[in-house]
Amino acid sequence: MKILFTLALVYFTSVFSIAQIKVKTSNSSLNLRSEPTTSSNALYSLPNETELLYANDWSEGWIKVRHSNSYNMDRSDNDEVYDYSGWVNAAFVETKMFKSTILDPMSWQDETDGCFYGIYGVDGLLGIDSYAEQTTESKFKVKIKGVSYILTMSEDDGKYFRFEHPQLKIEFFGAETDRGIESGESKGVLRIEFNGKVEYIYAALGGGC
Repeated sequence: MKILFTLALVYFTSVFSIAQIKVKTSNSSLNLRSEPTTSSNALYSLPNETELLYANDWSEGWIKVRHSNSYNMDRSDNDEVYDYSGWVNAAFVETKMFKSTILDPMSWQDETDGCFYGIYGVDGLLGIDSYAEQTTESKFKVKIKGVSYILTMSEDDGKYFRFEHPQLKIEFFGAETDRGIESGESKGVLRIEFNGKVEYIYAALGGGC
């Protein structure tokens, strides 16, 4: 069964990592930044509706992308060749693999007394283990449309875990799950299944005190 989980991770990362992301702004352009901050250098101004490639990295609120026509077979000899990599604000791109349509963002300050272990997405914290110190059985808490759900761990092998509830199942593929590691070093793919609806998003594990 774990072999199937690994194959699923390879499939989803290979398919979605090359998927195009489209710039969607209310203005005429979006800055491509050197770092995932608004204070970093603007490398390029991306017109609205520009299609980008995901560059296999993200940070809370930001996605790393590549804007390039160097591999475009339809490019004529007279077309200017460009190839830029940088960061764009996630609020202004159109994509399905970074923002959960099921889980609500949470605040760890409101959910814990200090130490926590959670799932992160581009929108912030999406789930948190605030029960490990209170019970011998590992539990996990998420929110959906303002309602809290408590899930019980049913499998954890270090690079894969599964938490389950009668209405909800959460699986994480492809990252070390040691508590306390930085979320930026534990990125993988999160599968969320709720009342028959399934989605996959890029997510990370992390936590600390």
